[in-house]
Amino acid sequence: MRRALLALLCALAPAAGAADAASVLASLEAAGRSLKTMQAGFVESKVVVLLEETTVQKGTVYLQVPGRFRWNYVAPQESAVLIRDGQFFRYFPRSKQVFKGKAKGEADLLVGFGPGAAGLAQKYKVTLAGEEKVGAVPAHVLDLAPRPEQSSVFSAIRLYVDKARNIPVQTRLTEPTGDHTTIRFENVVVNGVLPKDAFDLKLPRDVVEVQ
Repeated sequence: MRRALLALLCALAPAAGAADAASVLASLEAAGRSLKTMQAGFVESKVVVLLEETTVQKGTVYLQVPGRFRWNYVAPQESAVLIRDGQFFRYFPRSKQVFKGKAKGEADLLVGFGPGAAGLAQKYKVTLAGEEKVGAVPAHVLDLAPRPEQSSVFSAIRLYVDKARNIPVQTRLTEPTGDHTTIRFENVVVNGVLPKDAFDLKLPRDVVEVQ
């Protein structure tokens, strides 16, 4: 009887070194503190629940600490999103329109990278949802729910964290309406040299500015 009880307790006990939300967050934050630049390809899928519609966009993303990032969309329509010095820009070359304003929730698109990995436990209730593969990459899955005192554009965020590199390889952002956007990062290069003009937005003289 005693032997059977010990065997049951051993089976129920967590394995030594087993991951939990706190340990995954700690690894994510440690990797974030050492990150100065990042560049990657991405595939972004947005689902509009009411219309039962899915749109897919592809491109490249650049990040420079502190406070600069850029999304270059190349398909299906060329455009650019730039955050620089607290300002937001969205440029559509085909229509020669640029939308400008103060940066708001756009930083959540890169939550988990660089400074975006710090203090997540203060802003969100974080739970470990298990493990999945993103492509061929084994990843921890973290669910982030905004704490009541925190304002957020998104009602829920799911982070897929590369188990080997401790950086996000996929993010799912859910809006209060239920619409959600999944961003898969590919060929991620950390602390490499970015193009010199990565955060320059070259606008034609006849561009139409929209506030």
